[in-house]
Amino acid sequence: MSQVSPLDPCRSGILVHATFPAEPWISVNDTAIADALCWVQRGQYSTLSPADCYSWPAVARGCHTLVISSSADQPLSYLTPLLTHIILNSIFTSHTSSSGPIAVLLCPGWEKVQAVYDLLGGSKVSQKLYPTTVLLGISKDEAKSVKIPKNCLLLVTTPFSLVRLLSCHCFLFLRLCHLVLDEADQLFSLAPDEMTTILQHFQVTSDKESDSCPPQLIVVAKRWTNHMEGLLSTYMPCPSIVISSLLACVLFPLQVILMTLEISKISVLLGTLGFSPDVGQKTLIVANSFQEVEDVFKVTHGLSVFCLKIHEGLTHDMDFVLEQWKKDIGPGTHVILVTTDDCLKGLDIRDATCVVHYSFPSSPKLFGSRLFCMAENFRNFSKRDQMRSSSAVTRSVLLISERNARHVIGVLRYLERANALLPPELLTFAQGVQMAREDQKTDRPLCSYLKSFGVCRNNGVCPERHRFVSQLDQSELPTSGVIEVVPLHIKTASVFYGRIVEEDGGFEKMASEIASYYAEKKLGAKKLLEGGLYAVQEDDVFHRVKLLSVPDRGGRLFFSVVVCFIDMGKEEEVKSHQILELPEQFHSLPGQAVEIVVCRVKPIDSETSWHPKVTRAISQKIRRLQHRARVVLSLGNTVFVDPMVRVTQIPGMKTVINEYNVQAEILKTGMGIRNPEHVDLLRALCEENSSSVDEGHVSR
Repeated sequence: MSQVSPLDPCRSGILVHATFPAEPWISVNDTAIADALCWVQRGQYSTLSPADCYSWPAVARGCHTLVISSSADQPLSYLTPLLTHIILNSIFTSHTSSSGPIAVLLCPGWEKVQAVYDLLGGSKVSQKLYPTTVLLGISKDEAKSVKIPKNCLLLVTTPFSLVRLLSCHCFLFLRLCHLVLDEADQLFSLAPDEMTTILQHFQVTSDKESDSCPPQLIVVAKRWTNHMEGLLSTYMPCPSIVISSLLACVLFPLQVILMTLEISKISVLLGTLGFSPDVGQKTLIVANSFQEVEDVFKVTHGLSVFCLKIHEGLTHDMDFVLEQWKKDIGPGTHVILVTTDDCLKGLDIRDATCVVHYSFPSSPKLFGSRLFCMAENFRNFSKRDQMRSSSAVTRSVLLISERNARHVIGVLRYLERANALLPPELLTFAQGVQMAREDQKTDRPLCSYLKSFGVCRNNGVCPERHRFVSQLDQSELPTSGVIEVVPLHIKTASVFYGRIVEEDGGFEKMASEIASYYAEKKLGAKKLLEGGLYAVQEDDVFHRVKLLSVPDRGGRLFFSVVVCFIDMGKEEEVKSHQILELPEQFHSLPGQAVEIVVCRVKPIDSETSWHPKVTRAISQKIRRLQHRARVVLSLGNTVFVDPMVRVTQIPGMKTVINEYNVQAEILKTGMGIRNPEHVDLLRALCEENSSSVDEGHVSR
C-alpha cells in the first residue's frame, strides 16, 4: 500500500496554517535531534506521526506552535523538538546575569507532572537542563519556603502550583522564554483563572527578554476549545497551527442542527439548501446508501442546474464528477454533489462550503472526516485578518431523526464544544439516551469517584455505574450511629478497607484459632480452584484469601495467582506455593472487609486523585489502629463516615481524648480541601434514581 506523502498535509488529513510555513520532516532520522536526545531515535519514538512532520520543525525553529492531535497526551510529541531547540541553540548561555528556569512545562495534574519528569530523567537532558518538579499545597508559607535549584533550567509543574510560586518568587521567572501547555484543553477547563495569570506574566517577561531570547509558546491539546482563539490572537503572533484531529474541524464551520422525522427528511433538506447564494457555493450531501443518493438527487436535481451524484454503482463517472466539481464558479452559482461516505474517501474534496449530513455520521471520526471536506475554506487563524472575522464561511447541517439514538451522545459532545445552538428536544433526547446507557450498567460497580467525592468528572465516558440500583446498593452495614473501625488496607487518603469491630469478638476469636491451627501444621493447597477459600501467611499473621484467578500452568512448577484478602479488602498476586489449605471450620464467618469512605474532603486543584504523599502520610498514621467513626450513609459494602477519629483512653481513668481527626489530618497536608456537598450529593443520587430505596439504608 502506498504511503501518503507528508508533503501534502490535506492528503494526510492534516490541517496546517502557518505564517511562515516550514518544510515538513519526513522521519526521525532526518531530524536535527541533539545528541542528548538520541535515545528517541533508538526506538522510543521511531516514527513521526503526520502531525509531528509539521509540528516538529515549527517547534525546533522556536515558533509559537499550536498542535491539536489525538496523541497530544504523549509528551515526546513536543519535548523532542523543544529540547533540541534549547540545547542546540544554547539559549541559556546568554542569561548568566539571572537565575531561574528558561522553560516551564505546565501539566493538568500531579500524575502527568510525574510522568513527564520520569521521561526527562531517563535521558541525558537531565545533565544539561536539570529538570525539576514543583507541586505546592495550600499550607501557609509553603510557597515561600520552596527552593528551586539554581541550575534548574526546565520546571515541570501545574498551573495552580506555578501561580503560588509567582506570588512569592516572581523574580525567579524573569528569563522565562519557553512556555509549554501540555493537554491545554484540560488546563483551561480546570484552571482558567490561573492560566490567565500565567499567560499575562509570560507576556510581560517575554516582552522584556525578546531581544536576547525570542519567546515561544507551545500549546498541545487533544481538542480545540474556545480558549484557543484567544490564545492565538493575544499571545501567539505569527503562529504555526497543526491540526490532525479531524474532530477539531467541528469548531470551524457554522453548525446547524435540525430535528426531523425520518419520513420528513427530504422536505427539511430542501429548506436548508438556499438555492440563490450571493457567492459561489459548493454543497456536499452525504447519504447512507446508493438508494438514498438516488432519492435525494431526484428532488435536488430539479432545483439546481449543477447537481451531481456519485455512489458505488456509478464509480465509472467519478472522473467526470470531479472535473465538474473542480470548475471555477462565480457568484450565484450553487454546485451540489450527492454521495456516500465510501465514495467521499476517493473524491478527496477539500473545497466544499457546506456539508449536509443527510445520513447521520455513525461515529465522531466519520463526522470529522466529512467536515474536513471544507478544509480549504476554514478560517486561517495564523492570519490576523481572518482571526478577527466572526463570520463562518463554511456551514455544516446535521439532520437528526428518531433512527439516530445510538450515535447522538458521541457527536453531541463535539457540537457543544462548537457552541452550536442545540434544539431543546435534542438535549432531552440525548439525556434519555444517556439514562438508557446507565440502565445497562447494572453489572458494573458504583463509580469510585462518585463514592469518594460525590461527583464523577467524566460521567459521559466513565464505564462505571452512576445510578443507584436498590438491588445492588442495599446495605447490611450500619446506617447510622457510632462504630469502631480498623483500617487495614489504605487505598487512598480518604478510602480504606478494614474491619468494623463487633462486640461479640467473633473475628478475633477466629483469628486466634487460625493462628493456633497453623502453629502446628501448614499444609499447602493440593488443588487450586477459582473462587475457593485458602490461607496465606504475611509475616506472623495468617489471612483468609479467596482465589480470583488461576493462570494456565503450562507445565511450570512455580507460578503466581491473584487472591483477595477477604478480611482486609486488598487484592494481590502471590506465589502458588504460599497458598495454604483452609479448614472448613474457618469458612463460615463472612469476609470482614468493608470499604470505608471518609466524607467531606477532596484533593486541591481540581485533581481527581490524592497525591501519594497524602495517602502515605495517612496510611502511616491510621493503619491497623482502631478508630471511632460516625456513619452517615451505607451503600452495598461501603460505609461513609464523618468524622473518623482516633480515640485514646487516659491510663487509670475512664476519660478518653480525641487524639486526631482523619479529615483534619488530610487538610493539614495542604493537599486537600473541604468538600461540604459530598454526602448531600450521594443522598440526592439515591433519592433521584430509585423510588424504592429503603429509608432504613439512608440515614438522615
